[in-house]
Amino acid sequence: MEEVMTLLRKIQMELNEQKIMIQKCAENVTERTTENVNKILEEKLQILDGKYEQLKGRVEYQEKRLYFLEKEARQRNIVFYGIEESEKSYFDLETAIIDFIDNNFSKKLERRDVQAAKRLGKKGEDLIQYL
Repeated sequence: MEEVMTLLRKIQMELNEQKIMIQKCAENVTERTTENVNKILEEKLQILDGKYEQLKGRVEYQEKRLYFLEKEARQRNIVFYGIEESEKSYFDLETAIIDFIDNNFSKKLERRDVQAAKRLGKKGEDLIQYL
């Protein structure tokens, strides 16, 4: 009977050792899996960071470009008040503005010098813009 008890204790000890070994293996597997997942996520995050920086650079470039385009568009504007409204078309409007500048300023203009001409406001307000 004593021998049976000794054998049972020995089996119990072996089972405990196997249980501890299984727990350690499970911990190792969990640890390696966590490391692999973290590594994959870190790689994806680095890719996204790179794309973010690239897009950030593009946005900054586009903002600068837009600023300069708006600035350039504003540089070519001249507004005249009180020019007679006898024009029927944009061609007549350009002619009226060129004649006005020729008569009132010491600058001789040609049609190619006028980029665009349009009136501002409702007809009758005597407000014409030369661009």
